[in-house]
Amino acid sequence: MNAPDRLLQALSGLGPDGQAPAPQPPRLLLVDDDPMLRHMAARTLRHAGFTVVDTADGTAALAAFAAQAFDLVLLDVMMPGLDGFETCQRLRALPRGARVPVIMLTGLDDTASIEQAYGHGATDFITKPINWTLLSHRVRYALRAAESAGTLSLGRERLARAQRLAGMGSWAFTADGRLECSPELARLYGADTPDQTHWFSTPEALLTRVLPTERDAVAQARRRLLDEGRSYQIEYRIERLDGQLRTLHEQGMPLQDESGLRLGVEGITQDITERVQAAQRIRQLAHYDAVTGLPNRQFFAELAAPLLERARRQGLHCAVLHIDLDQFKAVNDAFGHGGGDQVLQCLAERLRGWIRGSDLAAARGPCEPCPGTDADGGVVARVGGNAFTLLITDLAGQAPAAAVAQRLLKAVGLPITLPGVAAPPLVLSAGIGIALYPGDAPDLAGLTRCAEQAAYAAKARGRGQLRFFDETLDAQAAQRLRLEAELRRAIAGGELRLHYQPKVLLDAQGGAGGRIAGAEALVRWQHPERGLVPPGEFIALAEETGLIAPLTDWVLAEACRQLQAWQQAGLPVPALAVNLSAPSFADPGLDERLTALLAAHGLAPDRLVLEVTESLLMREPDATAARLAALRARGFGLALDDFGTGYSSLSYLKRFAIDELKIDRSFIVDAAQGGRDSALAKAIIALGRDLGLRVVAEGVETPEQAAFLRGHGCLYQQGWLYARSLPADGFAALLADGRPLGPA
Repeated sequence: MNAPDRLLQALSGLGPDGQAPAPQPPRLLLVDDDPMLRHMAARTLRHAGFTVVDTADGTAALAAFAAQAFDLVLLDVMMPGLDGFETCQRLRALPRGARVPVIMLTGLDDTASIEQAYGHGATDFITKPINWTLLSHRVRYALRAAESAGTLSLGRERLARAQRLAGMGSWAFTADGRLECSPELARLYGADTPDQTHWFSTPEALLTRVLPTERDAVAQARRRLLDEGRSYQIEYRIERLDGQLRTLHEQGMPLQDESGLRLGVEGITQDITERVQAAQRIRQLAHYDAVTGLPNRQFFAELAAPLLERARRQGLHCAVLHIDLDQFKAVNDAFGHGGGDQVLQCLAERLRGWIRGSDLAAARGPCEPCPGTDADGGVVARVGGNAFTLLITDLAGQAPAAAVAQRLLKAVGLPITLPGVAAPPLVLSAGIGIALYPGDAPDLAGLTRCAEQAAYAAKARGRGQLRFFDETLDAQAAQRLRLEAELRRAIAGGELRLHYQPKVLLDAQGGAGGRIAGAEALVRWQHPERGLVPPGEFIALAEETGLIAPLTDWVLAEACRQLQAWQQAGLPVPALAVNLSAPSFADPGLDERLTALLAAHGLAPDRLVLEVTESLLMREPDATAARLAALRARGFGLALDDFGTGYSSLSYLKRFAIDELKIDRSFIVDAAQGGRDSALAKAIIALGRDLGLRVVAEGVETPEQAAFLRGHGCLYQQGWLYARSLPADGFAALLADGRPLGPA
């Protein structure tokens, strides 16, 4: 190729092959001392198409920036050595550093730190933890904004093109009072036809499109520019000629000739609605609960902090109320998570309206409104799956706080009708814990902890209860944590034991006792200091802490080991019943694990009876029916425990593959005395017999109870009348003896 051809090619911008060269991706400089964050950010940005150079400190960043050109810098605030503020200031002093966008990465959320970042030359900031999905979009937006600013700096002759690219309009007020507007500014205001140009003839006409609440601020900024030559930047909202609300960013500056004589003023106005909406969406995601729209725990702390500070300065009293809905899992089980979310939304709107309405004032009595909150002295947030926290200010003491809690309980208890659900209105209840400021704790974190502890204590008393925090709750919470640690140790360290309660089969024709027809395995805890701990003291804790699954695994394994030992000793081994926890039953691999466990101990599946509760069966009935059918197909016995105490449903009972129905002891205690318990016990026995199920009565303690049950056809019984639960060697002795069990 000769020289003229090479010159023509260079001017055309084409490569040697006659094709336009591929555009180079933007080059980014990433500066952060956290290697994990730096790796994740670099990977995300490279995946989005950027070229990324990363450094770990400010000194290395300045050296890299001096050596090569970058289109944007992402700069961490908190770094050893040169922090982000100093690094940004020095970078601005370098060649090419004056105009490059600098985005600060900061975990600091106070206004002073943000203003400091802008004061040192930052273009924008991103808060940590970083939303990786939005990171590349924020970078692209910053690059676009920088490109727009660079385009504007090329000169007035290219302004029209820059305005079209950036959605920006220009204007000028001349010395003789005329207003000159670019076509793009008219578009921003929604002027699309020639007859709408009168809106751009005077500054006053433009001002009428600004929302009334912001009109004075815009007018004052423009007036200072006209009278004093003071430049300004301002954001405000307008109602366009077509009725749309838009957010504009405006910059105004003096217009001077070469000698410095002021000729008028000029400015640019940009539509930043999308950017503002994106920022609002980011704020919504970061600060508000997605289901209810209420503040989340983090934002609640931010809102509550100034209220508590005000209370401290003025010597006022406040209360934090923790509202924990009772048995909300049953709502999700019955209506699904979609229905549960609808219930939470209804309650959130009810609580929001309650603290804004007259109910709060009526509960507290007269007081001054608290500035800085949406409510009249109250802030409510969703802080958990079925928990809300409320801060009430300006309280006179404990009595008004109790009145607030009582009214909240009534508000929660109002019926809720789910749209499109053919079911009676839902009536909920809650437990409420109350912590008072400053008596219970000096800060929000302490008040929240105290209120949550009080709520747990309230729920332990029953449904719809409230309780104030006191020092005993701290001791109880510490005891609970200690007990959880000890239980975890017990499961892993061999402190658990199984006891066995015989299940007897009576002779229908009479006789004092019955032969052993089975047994139920009952777990005990052999505590090294407290001795034998009954299950009532640790099973609920295991369920709350997630330890119930490993505990159930231990029980199953120990039951199979003991069955094998009795079988090898030549004892007449009965079928052994084991209670299945909800997590164990929901495990999709349960039937395979049980089959492998029995095979390892040389046991037939019919040696094991799996007991499940009514409430467990009500969860996802279709999946439950399939799981029960699969277990029965493998040969396991299946029993429904505590029948009648849960959400009994005859239609579900017909669907589920159950072999045995166990009558809860609460129906047995007074069954022989007649009345409702007698009628219920007889009905359950008849129901089980008609469905072809084996009916077992639990908790039989007196001969009168045994006779009543036998007289109505319930021949399988267990309880202290026949034998207490026994350790393995004691139960083995009963098996070896072979005599009928019954009252002495």
